[in-house]
Amino acid sequence: MSNPVMDRNPYFKQTAQRPNQFPNQYGQTQYENNYSAQYSPEGYVESQPSYSPYASSDRMTYADAMNKTAILLGTTVFAGILTILFFPMNAMPMLAIGGSLVAFGVGMFIAFQRMVKPGVAIAYAALEGVALGALTGYLDYFLPGVALQAILATAVIVAVTLGLHYSGAIRTTPRGRKIVLIVALGGILFAFINMGLMFFAHTNLRTDVSFGGMPLGVLIGVVMLFVAAYFLIADFEAVQDAVNNGAPAEFAWTCAIGIVMTILWIYVEVLRIVSILADR
Repeated sequence: MSNPVMDRNPYFKQTAQRPNQFPNQYGQTQYENNYSAQYSPEGYVESQPSYSPYASSDRMTYADAMNKTAILLGTTVFAGILTILFFPMNAMPMLAIGGSLVAFGVGMFIAFQRMVKPGVAIAYAALEGVALGALTGYLDYFLPGVALQAILATAVIVAVTLGLHYSGAIRTTPRGRKIVLIVALGGILFAFINMGLMFFAHTNLRTDVSFGGMPLGVLIGVVMLFVAAYFLIADFEAVQDAVNNGAPAEFAWTCAIGIVMTILWIYVEVLRIVSILADR
């Protein structure tokens, strides 16, 4: 998988053997909620149900992951609204920068966890809500309307992506995931280079460079949106793999935080695009 949150746990792997399968003393593979066959003089007979570390009622379902995703997105939106309502406009830049840095730190911590705790996931969502709420409020103050456009566009992109996933029209491949990962890393490198130029040379490549009358930032943003949408489909597939591999119910928070990170990435790219276009 490309999402770092979904890279460190075997439940997200498309393997024939589940992480909670164990060989017994006879070398047989035991499957939860299944019967193993053993040979006797009368032929093959079924033995007692094999041991499973998780009861079927304690296993995660696809709905569990989607419900936790909705909770985290709701937390982000709520925190963003509170930030816009209760903080003055002159505090928005510092809130956006400070919240982003703290959220990045928590996100790095999450990326190295095999199982994300609910409190950590909710804290990350709230911090992102503060950062993105401050950024959105600040941009919308100077460029009225960009907030609503960004929210609606993000909702449409996520809905279309989810529809493509459910329909089976698009499936990710190992080669495709490698390609989009390389493109994403290239986008991150460009962002750092552009930040350096803005700080030292007062030049913004996103707005100062154009191709065919279209700002470079818009073109790069569109490419990154396709990359992020591909990542999101991969995230949904990873959730299905976790369900198929018998992940425990509490694993839904790990799935949800990975999906939320990708959705927020899509929102940031959309917000950047509409802001550049509105500023022109």
